[in-house]
Amino acid sequence: MSLKVTPKIAIFFANEGDELSQSVDLAALVPRFSRAKNVSCCEVLPGGGAGKNREDIIAKYQQGMFNRILWVGRFSPEQRRNWESDLAAAGLNPYLQEWCDLREQGIYHEKDLRELQTQKAMILIQMSLARTRLLEPLEPLCLPGTDAVLVVGGGTAGLHAVAALAQAKKKVYLIEQQSAVGGKVAELGRLYPRICDPHCGLDFIIQKIRKTKSVEIHTLSRVVAVEGGPGNFFVRVLKAPRYVDEERCNACGECRKVCPVVLPEETSGPYGCQHAPETVCESTFRKCAISPPWPLNFPTAYVIARPLCPPHCRKCEKACPSAAVLLDQPPTELTFRVGAMLVTTGWDPYALAKVEEYGYGRYPNVISNLEMEQQDALPGEIREVGFIQCAGSRDERHLDYCSAVCCSVTLKQVLALKEKNPAVRCYIFYQDIRTPGLGEELYQRVKALEGVLFIRANPAVVRPRQDGRLALRVEDTFSGKELDLSVDLLVLAGGLIPSEGTSEIADVLKLPRNAEGFFESHLPCHSEESQRTGIRVGGTSRGPMGIDRAIETAQQAALDVLPFLQETIEVTPTVPVLNLSKCDKCKRCMEECPFGSFLFDAEGFSQVDLGRCRQCGGCMGTCPLLAVSRRHSTIEQLAAQVRAVKPSFLAREEPVLLAFLCANDAYPAVRRAAELGLSIPLNVFHITVPCIGAVNNALIADALAFGSDGVLIAGCRDGQCHYIKGNQLIKTRGDDLKAKLQSMIMDPRRVRLTNLEIRDSRAYVELIHSYLKELKEMGPNPFRA
Repeated sequence: MSLKVTPKIAIFFANEGDELSQSVDLAALVPRFSRAKNVSCCEVLPGGGAGKNREDIIAKYQQGMFNRILWVGRFSPEQRRNWESDLAAAGLNPYLQEWCDLREQGIYHEKDLRELQTQKAMILIQMSLARTRLLEPLEPLCLPGTDAVLVVGGGTAGLHAVAALAQAKKKVYLIEQQSAVGGKVAELGRLYPRICDPHCGLDFIIQKIRKTKSVEIHTLSRVVAVEGGPGNFFVRVLKAPRYVDEERCNACGECRKVCPVVLPEETSGPYGCQHAPETVCESTFRKCAISPPWPLNFPTAYVIARPLCPPHCRKCEKACPSAAVLLDQPPTELTFRVGAMLVTTGWDPYALAKVEEYGYGRYPNVISNLEMEQQDALPGEIREVGFIQCAGSRDERHLDYCSAVCCSVTLKQVLALKEKNPAVRCYIFYQDIRTPGLGEELYQRVKALEGVLFIRANPAVVRPRQDGRLALRVEDTFSGKELDLSVDLLVLAGGLIPSEGTSEIADVLKLPRNAEGFFESHLPCHSEESQRTGIRVGGTSRGPMGIDRAIETAQQAALDVLPFLQETIEVTPTVPVLNLSKCDKCKRCMEECPFGSFLFDAEGFSQVDLGRCRQCGGCMGTCPLLAVSRRHSTIEQLAAQVRAVKPSFLAREEPVLLAFLCANDAYPAVRRAAELGLSIPLNVFHITVPCIGAVNNALIADALAFGSDGVLIAGCRDGQCHYIKGNQLIKTRGDDLKAKLQSMIMDPRRVRLTNLEIRDSRAYVELIHSYLKELKEMGPNPFRA
């Protein structure tokens, strides 16, 4: 809340090493600002504020000589932080300090320009002073929270995330759609490079989870609704009946012996089972209506596919020695209160039947690489095996992306096959072999095997022969020769797509997805992000990747949710505030927020969920009535800076440019330009904003109305915005801006939008020089005094 006190501002010029006095006339600036409104003291600090100066400043504050500070000079981020910390310890709120760095605004040691630089410095200090008068003391906001977390997806990524969170002493709820955990990894045969059984690694992590009492596992369950926000999500979960009591069942298998239902071997799904456990003592591992959990024995309780049971049959119920069978068990609905959510919903194989030319689903000896994983051994009559890479991947008809792991999987399968059957001949049909990093060793190892032939092309023809083998015709693109080959078995390296569970949870949680259907995130900087505060994503729900990377991403996501798992969640106070007296309920703030941070209140007004809000200011930029303002970067504060620009300090024919800079990329690029000594013209004034999406059209109109000849809006490049779509949002407001400029009879070329990366310093300097030249050719702004 704002303190109702008159601003008493201290201006301190940091003249360390006489840097300022060599660039501007401090003897003129100090008395000028000593008389400025609300300024209580104005001093030069020869040592930059170190030593005794620091003690004196703190003493003057404690004596009540000022209640705000405007620092003028060059300060590193570390120096700013230290000053804010030291003065905060003395009682000065950190949000009551303002920084005016003259050097990053283009003021250097130019003797010939000293007078003009002094005039520009005066304007820059006036801009900062106007903002300082409007600063408010802010304190962190506290929201109620809980240390519980919900993980959706019990594959290897989800299990490692659960173990990490449990180790951090957090309460964890694991939600899995299948009847057991394990995911796709539990279906694999061997893992490279140790050629070990994946169940070994899964059992290892499961044993860690078993040792903790802070984990609840809910299988046959799915999230159906979520309310609330970070720190206080209320998650509704629908749990299908297992028809078996998980606590009573000891997996003895007596129920299976009496079940009259016999299922085809290919049956799978949440109730299906492809490999009966060793605890089942039967002469044949037939599949029936009651079976071990799938895909792994955790939890160990059996599961019944109740729709497959014959009418009135209760044989399993009578046979169970533990009275664990519950044939009348109803579905249940559970609600969990959690501080954060982590989604690791994994992948599904691409439907290879769509790749019609290879005959998958029509020819019994054409199988997928996932099915190949489940082959313990091939029949002895199989002597030649073909492996087709990129079956449906890197193909505009199917998946246009590389699925990342297929080449390594094929090479591992060839290696395992040759170790079991050295006489088997293997053909690997490929576009490119992609085994980055340490995977190169696997490629070289397989390439050196006798009886393994790499052919750079995929078969154009696959057809069955009368003897049951497959005839292949392929043109080797290296030799240019057409080859006719025969194989006993053809293995298709199918692509990875987002799982069905990924699609479902995305709809429930309103999680944005990319063009390929995987969860959207800012990969270079915030790869675990989901664009929903308090919800993180990991593993292959983010995109194709290997097991090791899936585990790493899930553990990173688990680490990233820890700040939300507290009894009290602290929120930075620079949040947007709505003035309901101005609001007309247009809902544009709600529609354009990339993080879904706005809700309806009881009267139909937009209301900010402070836990979800990322504080980018996009809502402030989009509001046509200026009813939204982000604290510490308010519309009023920005407008005060804009109106303080006085273009008249230059000759009328010299244009003045006001540039709004994104704090994440454009501003660092400009700051680096100053550090490199690049020529930033005196004609340019910079204002930094949290995100370019925060620049309201009214600020642009103000800049032109108060005489600036041009306005440059510099944001991140497309797809690189730290707030997802700040630069896109400002583009969507183009029609409104065009209408406003037309009403002002203003040439639309006087406003320009550009995209910069953090190291585009030279590109920025070149841009402003060329833009100033264009503005000069246009002539002065008609509103310029």
